Amino acid sequence: MAKLAELGVDFEHWCFACGQLNPGGLRLDFEVSRDRAEARYTALQRHQGYDGLLHGGVVTALLDEAMGWAIFHQGIWGVTAKINVSFRQPVPIGENLRVVGEIARDRGRVIETHGTVERAEDGTVLAEAEATFLRMPEQRRRELEQRYAGTEGAFARVKAAVENEERAREHGRT
Repeated sequence: MAKLAELGVDFEHWCFACGQLNPGGLRLDFEVSRDRAEARYTALQRHQGYDGLLHGGVVTALLDEAMGWAIFHQGIWGVTAKINVSFRQPVPIGENLRVVGEIARDRGRVIETHGTVERAEDGTVLAEAEATFLRMPEQRRRELEQRYAGTEGAFARVKAAVENEERAREHGRT
């Protein structure tokens, strides 16, 4: 998988989920492959709901961000239109988690995604979600590309890294 930070994607901003400047944020660092994004996160006390448990809103943010990066790393700028989360088990504070987002179906303007929050130790699914993302209008996409200068070059490097990984995997099978 390609690690976004190593390929020049800028995380020096205040996004609650992936921004490195937000001291109260999640500071997720994603690795990606085609139609998929994955990050590790350790549930922190400052993000708890009931004593000893990660807040359900934070679990939802983890899922939303992973599913968003599954499309975003491909240079597709989108917004969440709908998200449906199923909480399977409580997430204890201190738990090491793997957060995965995947594209389930690309229907043009509408992109359907699936995400999971899993216990890193054994892969137990603690929460999962289905979400619908809408591609941003062209004008808004251009505005954001200007705000996050350098994204086009970074995404080109991400795309090349994902394609190289796929070729290497395919070559290894033959």
